[in-house]
Amino acid sequence: MNLEFDIKRSIILAEYIKCWGVPDTRKVCDSMPIELYIFPGEDMDQVTRVVTIGLSSCKFSNDKACNNELLMVLPFDVAEDQWDSVSNYLFDISSYIVNDLGRNVQFEDIKAESANAPEGWPGAILFDEPRGEPNELNQFYIGMQHITLSWVVPIFSTECDLIRSHGIDAFDSAIESAEASLVEVRRESSL
Repeated sequence: MNLEFDIKRSIILAEYIKCWGVPDTRKVCDSMPIELYIFPGEDMDQVTRVVTIGLSSCKFSNDKACNNELLMVLPFDVAEDQWDSVSNYLFDISSYIVNDLGRNVQFEDIKAESANAPEGWPGAILFDEPRGEPNELNQFYIGMQHITLSWVVPIFSTECDLIRSHGIDAFDSAIESAEASLVEVRRESSL
């Protein structure tokens, strides 16, 4: 790690702490300059937030900077009971963005089924805006770099197909009709 990374970590981590309190766990990726932080829910907030710091320090094969960081919101017991699976999955998603996708993810991007999803989880992924989170977390400005926080939402392949064919509004309607929570990775498909 270097001074530039340390500065980036300080700025982003300060914003996370301002919104969610102090993290209780950090895990460092062995193969990329990425750290994961766990922010447990407080009081009646029954969710845990897992976020990256450092994905935005990675470069694509064309030497352009990645301008993403990732957020996954999970039921508190899932994050606690499946920490190794969750962290490995977020590291895999980060690697996918940098090495396979080769570009920054945009809101409403989707990734088809992945064999790397933790057991019992939906296998596809929706990258979305961090709904329900404070607006100051949507983007970070560090020097000339504009970094976007993307919410990683595990979804089913049928939901992925619905988004591709009818758009995100149709997916949102299906989730609302099913009275499902996107945070609940143990849910049934909304379709």
